[in-house]
Amino acid sequence: MTAIFFRMLGRLIFQLPDLPWAASYSRGVTRLRAAVLTGSTGVSIGRDVILHPRFYYPRGVIVVLGDRCEIKRDVRLGREFGVNESAEVRVGVDTQILSGCRIDCSASVSIGAGSHIGRDCQVITHDHDTSSRDMPVLEAPIKTLPVKIGDNVMIYSDVVVLPGVTVGDGAVVAVRSVVTTDVAPYSVVAGVPARKIGERT
Repeated sequence: MTAIFFRMLGRLIFQLPDLPWAASYSRGVTRLRAAVLTGSTGVSIGRDVILHPRFYYPRGVIVVLGDRCEIKRDVRLGREFGVNESAEVRVGVDTQILSGCRIDCSASVSIGAGSHIGRDCQVITHDHDTSSRDMPVLEAPIKTLPVKIGDNVMIYSDVVVLPGVTVGDGAVVAVRSVVTTDVAPYSVVAGVPARKIGERT
């Protein structure tokens, strides 16, 4: 009963608008969102975390938010129906996840410290095995693979990161790229599929 109460209360509080010009209101709402989320089962929040409206997370996923990270409005965590294994989302200290991002938690997702996830990005951790012609696509078995994004990573807007990918520390991913394979540390990648176009020196 307590878990259901906190989830319902959280849904209500995350509908409250941000009012940047009302500093005391904004601080109070931010603290209230963090307090309610902390009361939910499987959620751990560090110090000075900033949570904006309409952050959604599904039941059964472990959520760990590091100190001073910021989750902008309309960020949604989700998972594929029928995936039973437990998964977790870990967000490092000082990391920002911008508005409209979708993070699939069918497998675990780790985002390091001091990283930036741009607007409307998608992190995907599941796929459907459609290799067999005899298997109807709607019945194709689900495969899951975790995603790891390192420290000090810049992912620009509208990027898609596919299952099993590791984005190394210090990497940069250009706007609207589709990341299908691992990204080496401090490399700059772009395109569909993303290819290395440079390196941070």
